[in-house]
Amino acid sequence: MNETETIARNLSGELARHRKSQSQLAKELGMSEKTVSERLHGKGAFDTDQLGKIAKLFGMSLYQLMILLLQPIGSITKVEP
Repeated sequence: MNETETIARNLSGELARHRKSQSQLAKELGMSEKTVSERLHGKGAFDTDQLGKIAKLFGMSLYQLMILLLQPIGSITKVEP
């Protein structure tokens, strides 16, 4: 699994943990739901501005979000904001 796929899978998990939908994420990012869905399936990547908005949506810093998203799946532990 490459880095983009790891980020996409971990981000999908974070959306579920924060009880946010793909629709909410698309609205926050000003993107179509289709584009968000594709990115959450590893087709394309979110840029740093988008990741910053996602971090804000989750109530954390970009740094905290990136720590979560870059960890291999299954090794994620809670990161306090």
